[in-house]
Amino acid sequence: MNNDKRYMKRCYELAVQAGKKGFDTFGAVLVHDGKIIEEAENTADWEKGIFGHAEFNLVHKCANRYSDMVLKESTLYTSCAPCERCLCAIASLGVENVVFGVSYEAFSQLTPGDAFPVDRESLLRKLGIQMKLTGPVLEDEGMHVFEWWGSEYRPLEELIAEMAEIKAADKSKERQVILRTVTEKDLPEVARTWPSDHSPVSKEEAHGAISYMRDNHAKNTRGCIHHLCLAVCGTEDPDTIMGWCGLDGRRSHTEPEIFILLDEEYRNRGYGTQCVKELLRIATEDYGLPGVHGGCDKDNIASRRAMEKGGMIQYGAEDNGDPLFRFIATEKD
Repeated sequence: MNNDKRYMKRCYELAVQAGKKGFDTFGAVLVHDGKIIEEAENTADWEKGIFGHAEFNLVHKCANRYSDMVLKESTLYTSCAPCERCLCAIASLGVENVVFGVSYEAFSQLTPGDAFPVDRESLLRKLGIQMKLTGPVLEDEGMHVFEWWGSEYRPLEELIAEMAEIKAADKSKERQVILRTVTEKDLPEVARTWPSDHSPVSKEEAHGAISYMRDNHAKNTRGCIHHLCLAVCGTEDPDTIMGWCGLDGRRSHTEPEIFILLDEEYRNRGYGTQCVKELLRIATEDYGLPGVHGGCDKDNIASRRAMEKGGMIQYGAEDNGDPLFRFIATEKD
C-alpha cells in the first residue's frame, strides 16, 4: 500500500467516526516527513450556523503551531475534495499539496447540485497561490464512508437513488430559459424591451438594434468574442423576450464579461442563474473560451447569488466593494 492510500484510509476512519457522532462524514490529516502531525473530523452544526468542515478544523489546529516551512513541506489529505471556503483556509495556512479521496464529481451524486467543472488550481494561481490538488484516491471506498452520514447507516446505493429522485424533481420544477438571437420577426418584442429598464423604443431604433447585434455576432469566432447579445425567453413562450444577456469582449476577447438584464417582473425567480449557466456553456463549448469574467453591484444580492449558483467564483472586489467573479474552463485531454 502506498503512502497516499495509507493516509487516505485514516481520513476515512476519521470521517466514519464523525458520522457515528451525528456529524457529516468527513476527515482530514496533515502529513509531514512521513508522519501524521494533526488530525481533524467534521463538526459542522448547520442549525447553529457552525461551519466545522474537517479541513477547516485542521487549519485551526495547525495555525500558529507549525512554522511556514513545515507547512509548506506538508501534505493535507482529506476524505473528499475540499469546498472553496476550505481551499481558502488551506491556502492561508501555506500548505501547497492537497490529496483528496472522493472527487467533486462523485460527491455530487449525494448533493442536490451537480458538480460544475472549475479549474481551481488555475484560479488560485491567478491570485498568486500555489496549490496542487491530487485525486481521487480510493474513491470507491471513500464513497461508502457516506453510508454513516448523520449517525444512521444507510447503503450507498439507497442514498444515491434518493438524491437522484430529488434532482429529477427539482429539474422538473425548474423554470427553463432559452437564449437566442433575434431576427426581424422579433421587431415588436425588441422595440418593447430594448434596452432593458428603459421605455420602449421605436421600430426604427429596434431595427437598428437588431442590425447592431447581427453585425457583432458576425465578428465572433471560436476563441474570440467581440460582443454577443442574446434574448432571454421562456421555453413555454419562446416569442416573448424577458430580457437580454450575453458576453461583452471589450476588455478581453478571450475572457469576456458576462451581462444579464432581465425585465423587473422576471427577476428573483431563478432565471438569472439559468442565464449564467447557459452563457458559461456557450462560452466554453460553442466558442472554446478559457474563461469568463463577471461582476455586480455589492448590494445586488440576487445577482451575486446567480453568479455563484451559476458556477462562477468570486476572486476579488472593485475599489468600491463590488464583487468580481470568474469562471475558468477545465482543460480537456
